[in-house]
Amino acid sequence: MDKLRYYSYYVKTMFFGYENCYNGFYGSDEDIELCPNEHNGYLSSAESKIPDEDTSIQANGSIHTNIEGEKEKEPINDAEKVGLSSAWQAGWNVGNCMQGLGILSLPYTVRQSGIASLITIAAVLLLGNYTSKILVDCLYEERKGGGLGGKPRKIRVRTSYPDVAVACWNKWGSHLLNIITIVDVTAVATLYLELSGSLLVDTFPMAGLSKLSWICISAFAVLPSVLFKNLTRISYISLLAVLAIGAMLFSVVWYSFGESVRWNIKKLPTFDLEEFGISFSVILFNFGTQFIMPGVEESMRERDKFGRMVNITYVIVAVINIGYAFFAYLTFMDDTQEFITYNLPTGFIQTTVSLLFVIKSLLSYPLMFFLIVTSLESMQLRCLPPCNPPTPEDRLPVWTIIFRFMLVLFTLLLAIVIPHFTLLMGVTGSLTSPWLDFIFPCIFHMTLKRGQLNLFHIFADISIIIIGLVGGGLGLFYSIKVLIRVYTVH
Repeated sequence: MDKLRYYSYYVKTMFFGYENCYNGFYGSDEDIELCPNEHNGYLSSAESKIPDEDTSIQANGSIHTNIEGEKEKEPINDAEKVGLSSAWQAGWNVGNCMQGLGILSLPYTVRQSGIASLITIAAVLLLGNYTSKILVDCLYEERKGGGLGGKPRKIRVRTSYPDVAVACWNKWGSHLLNIITIVDVTAVATLYLELSGSLLVDTFPMAGLSKLSWICISAFAVLPSVLFKNLTRISYISLLAVLAIGAMLFSVVWYSFGESVRWNIKKLPTFDLEEFGISFSVILFNFGTQFIMPGVEESMRERDKFGRMVNITYVIVAVINIGYAFFAYLTFMDDTQEFITYNLPTGFIQTTVSLLFVIKSLLSYPLMFFLIVTSLESMQLRCLPPCNPPTPEDRLPVWTIIFRFMLVLFTLLLAIVIPHFTLLMGVTGSLTSPWLDFIFPCIFHMTLKRGQLNLFHIFADISIIIIGLVGGGLGLFYSIKVLIRVYTVH
């Protein structure tokens, strides 16, 4: 399971409601089954809380079930088991989600900012570790009594990030989150087209086609997806992304160690504020996973291990990515390219990794504009007619087809107008990631837990909000500045 599956889960909980999503978007078994139920490794809220004839509620508020022919199981409280995923499975999901498109450019950020880039990766992951935990904490409320020894017990009263936003700012919180998500996902869809074009033009130079031509071909390839009614097959096939990233990491690290005799740590770039601002935004864009954390925590068999799982996962991701970015830069030095695949020796490995990333991008693209359409419709804008058919048996409305076609053209236009992968990623990362990953979780934490936080949490929340505002503003300023410079020069 990867980030796309959690995006799908978000779409369902946000638009169709938690209680109605476990049978698919329209109650059809044909669609993706991502909401918690026993068929996909989860238990639904109703199934986990409603006792039957063989179920008793313990004094501490936990549910104790006796099933004939089975051993009695120890009671568990509300902060523990509901899903069926182990802590290791949950950690694997989170780790996969962190390895996004930006991983191709991490060595390039070291070329731009030197040791500051490596420190930023560690700092972003450290702060992301904290905000992931407090966001999940916002899903719970404490109720007096019912716990062991008369202590308050935690009740999970929310299921998703939008639920937390609604609890703080009513429907406007959900609208704001939707708007930022639309901006973020539109940029991701654009980056998919741009990445495909960039990789294909270098993979097939004998074709004689320009990058612009390959971008248009990529857009044409995803055009039939505007007619999709569900995304089941695409979500499962997107597992190719894991294969592509694994092959790329292994290839780069293996080649880097083979060239270790050329390493020279003294040649690391000096600090430059402009380059650092762009690198900071790219790193933010790559490691933002707070949006999926409520779904991950909900899927866990033992929810009390969520904090430990997050700690271990973030440490492993930090070690792998810092090592990969550092070793790759030491190997290629000033020749480090925007996409590290360009630095790999031409041949089977480079071609295979590039094609896997292209396939991943084209298969992921349909879900991006599907999420945009669903986010817009969930806002109930009067200027937009319904974007989905009344029933799954009905044909897609003409408006839906036209709107999705226009959306593909819009992202194609962006990819053509802004053909600079790192800069576009920097602008997007500085616009959306600080808010979704740092600022909103801290604001929601201080709002919903008012009167329950100690000085450390208050200081940490305020500090992270300031870091998000300053870092995001810095990244946005310099990313736009460099974009303007690029277009002025050309």
